[in-house]
This record gives sequence, structure tokens and C-alpha cells, in this order.
Amino acid sequence: MYIHEAAKKAMDERKYITTPEFAGSTKIKPTNESGNCVVMMHDGSHPSKYGWQPTANDLIRDDWIIVD
Repeated sequence: MYIHEAAKKAMDERKYITTPEFAGSTKIKPTNESGNCVVMMHDGSHPSKYGWQPTANDLIRDDWIIVD
């Protein structure tokens, strides 16, 4: 799904988004909080980057998935 679809669904379901190549290792928590989107390890530990800034290719890809 496109990133806007994945982000909305993840926020509604209190889940995370990722792409197939990062599934199982990294996930992104989409928020409207001060940290904005947060990149973290798949197990939820070690938030590694606050205020994630997607590339143009990230924004146009259509294979975003929802993860716990």
C-alpha cells in the first residue's frame, strides 16, 4: 500500500509501518507527537531516529506494510 494508506491504518490500529526489505529488523512509528515519525528496531527497542525524513522514492513506493 502507499505510505499515506499505511500510516493512516497504522495510526488507527496503533501499529507501525515498514517495507518488505526492512520487515523483521526495522519499523517506523508514524505520530504527530514531538518526535514525529520514529525509526526503531523491530522489537520496539532503541529508537534510532526521531523525525524520520523519507526520500521521494519512499513516498511513491506502493509496498508499505503494517507490522506490530
